[in-house]
Amino acid sequence: MMNMEQSSAELIERLKCLERKQADLQRTNRRLGSVTGALLLMTGALVLMGQTGTRRSQILEAEQFVLVGSDGTVRGAMGITPDGAVGFSLADVKGQTRITLDVESHGSPGLDFYDSQGRLRATLTLGPTGTPGFGLYDVSGKLRTSLDVPAPNTPGLAFYHEDGKPAWGVP
Repeated sequence: MMNMEQSSAELIERLKCLERKQADLQRTNRRLGSVTGALLLMTGALVLMGQTGTRRSQILEAEQFVLVGSDGTVRGAMGITPDGAVGFSLADVKGQTRITLDVESHGSPGLDFYDSQGRLRATLTLGPTGTPGFGLYDVSGKLRTSLDVPAPNTPGLAFYHEDGKPAWGVP
């Protein structure tokens, strides 16, 4: 009888832990939504700023736009790759890419966050069929946590060991 009560207590504790982690992921998702909104707002502002001033042309066309600081450091870029993907990236004052927003040639969008060393730390994507996914990476660039919807209406949460092997996951 004690084992059954102990197992129930462990199960309840694990469920509480999962609820806390889900709440954390929801807060992170809201922050990502805010960042995406801010990026869209900044992009719109850049477009509007480009339309003010002297009227030379109604259209500015290029395959790539590069934002360079007064010291010559590349701080941002927007462009199209040879395979047809389009992307937007922003860098810190040292020129290290910290965030990218892109749409792959097959149409899948993605938002990636990098640490100060340029290592991927978090990603939010939609697969070719619209399957959402969120990943968190450790300092060595290995996936450590993922949240996705791999099957219709079936969310999945997984945690990975340092070696990349699954540690725990549902379903």
